[in-house]
Amino acid sequence: MNPNDIRTIEKKIGYEFKNKPLLERALTHASFDTTATKNYQSLEFLGDSILDFVVAKKLMEINPDAHEGALTKNRAAIVSKEPLADEIDKLGLAKFLIVGKGENAESIYSQAKIKSDIFESIIGAIYLDSGKIECCEKFVLSKLAPLFNGDSKHLLMKDFKTELNEYASKHDLKIEYETLSSSGKPHEPTFVVAVKIDGLESGKGEGKSKKEAEQHAAKVAIGRIKSTR
Repeated sequence: MNPNDIRTIEKKIGYEFKNKPLLERALTHASFDTTATKNYQSLEFLGDSILDFVVAKKLMEINPDAHEGALTKNRAAIVSKEPLADEIDKLGLAKFLIVGKGENAESIYSQAKIKSDIFESIIGAIYLDSGKIECCEKFVLSKLAPLFNGDSKHLLMKDFKTELNEYASKHDLKIEYETLSSSGKPHEPTFVVAVKIDGLESGKGEGKSKKEAEQHAAKVAIGRIKSTR
């Protein structure tokens, strides 16, 4: 990564690195180098934990009277891969991802999961470079500010499972969820779940937890139901 690219990235994220190679590592895919200290995977692991803390802290500051359940759902909505990937798109950082020779770079950095990993790896790199949570908070809150509107109850992720259950109850239908697969490393698993209505598969969903995957599957099912009305 050349000095001009580094300066461009630093300007975009609003943080100047003392240790420039750390920023380069935050944008290095495992296809380029599988060495743990050379790619972003462990930085992403660290950044994921810091992101959870920063978002939880901000949500409690915004609405200290919110119940644990509401805070958990709000945090899950904010730190999910879609908003993080969207932010990387806005910043135009995916194109700086360093991938292995022979790899389809565009195919790799077009994936929402990869882009959300980049967001988290940058957080981890900022922390290791600065040693300060405050620097991470500045980056996270400046980029995700639109998702914090001052009242956590408005941030609640729509509960598609509840909506589907209400529909099923009204029409005397049976809802079942089946885990189709689980993959990935222990600290970053991916689950695929199918929802069945009276035994017929009506939607599939993917998520970092079974609950998240079930929500996405229910969302698909609800969408199909509404499209046939």
